[in-house]
Amino acid sequence: MRAIVHFDGDSFFASVEQVLNYRLRGKPIVTGAERGAPTSVSIEAKRLGLSRGMSMREVKIRCPQAIIVPSNYMAYAIFAQRMYSIVRQYTPAVDEYSIDECFADLTDLAESWSGYEEVVRSIKSELENSLGLTFGVGLASSKTLAKAASKANKPAGFTSVPPEQIPEFTANIPIHHVWNLGGASGTHLEKLGVMTAGDFITKDDPWLAMHRFGKAYRDVWLELRGHAIKRFGEKRSGVGSLMHTRTFSPPSESRSFIFSQLSKNVEAVCAKARRHHMRAAGLTFYLKTQEFTYHAVSIELTTPTADPGELLAHIDRRFDEVYVPKVPYRATGITIRSLVPEAAQMDDLFGMAESARERERIIETVDRVNHKYGRNTLFLASSFQALVKDQVKPSKSNKVGHRTLHIPLVGVVQ
Repeated sequence: MRAIVHFDGDSFFASVEQVLNYRLRGKPIVTGAERGAPTSVSIEAKRLGLSRGMSMREVKIRCPQAIIVPSNYMAYAIFAQRMYSIVRQYTPAVDEYSIDECFADLTDLAESWSGYEEVVRSIKSELENSLGLTFGVGLASSKTLAKAASKANKPAGFTSVPPEQIPEFTANIPIHHVWNLGGASGTHLEKLGVMTAGDFITKDDPWLAMHRFGKAYRDVWLELRGHAIKRFGEKRSGVGSLMHTRTFSPPSESRSFIFSQLSKNVEAVCAKARRHHMRAAGLTFYLKTQEFTYHAVSIELTTPTADPGELLAHIDRRFDEVYVPKVPYRATGITIRSLVPEAAQMDDLFGMAESARERERIIETVDRVNHKYGRNTLFLASSFQALVKDQVKPSKSNKVGHRTLHIPLVGVVQ
């Protein structure tokens, strides 16, 4: 039996901002001013009903007193590295799952489960005292159970799930909340009468075989039963989200032109994801008006993808939620998030993943052509208007003698 702990920073980005600026402490903070959609909301903001799924416009309406600040990813990465370093003082077996969470294998560091709990409390205390942040922490015998336990008593809570308490603990976890069982997978299980993680672990091997659940689902089933199937020592990519934004001049009121600008951003950000061998399970797109106001929509995807056509199909259905006729717009942008490695994607139950793989073979061909003959040799028709406008712009290469000098500030003239 293993002892695995999961550390999950509470409102990590917003909390780091509060640590760095004492004036923000105890106040409702929202990060993400630069992209028009929240990247994190502080604990105080959550208590006022704010969440990352909102647009900045909705945040301002619901909570006028919220303080919106730009994200500082360099600072967040530094705090993340400090977190990993502190945990590694106790065990070298640390998996950096994302910028605000990690797993650690404590097996053999104690002689009893209560001994493991004391080790976890020591690590949690050192993290919070050293970083000034709070963490939700879960201790269990598998990664899947530990991740569920860390969310059970957030913020700042510690939940321990000894092996004998697994049935009681899983009985209250909705199947959609289980790591890797969201979306269509969770919906299918609900149709089979599996409403909670506890329901799932009561099923046996013949039941899994009868309903054609493959290895990926069986691994989750075993993890929920307390068996450590997910391995350690495989670092997840440090890429947690990718963004591409574009400003155009003069501003435009044309829906088709603005959508074309957004389409070009979607193609660019998907190309980035493919270069990192990642797929997105969620996205946020936004439009920026001439008055510098942002309007954004967030979308969760059933099947992770880096296919721009797939993302644009979702965006097209929601585009009019942010586009207002006769309003001049000057920029569009998209952020793809909840990135997962290509190799980690689970097969879905309805053949959608296989269909996506067929499309990806076409996209791979497009990538090879663009790499060989130049960017935008092949592109989506929806990006045509934006690309044609680019072609009539004067080339930057015609400028002569343009240099940028970075001069340090040495004082202020009175």
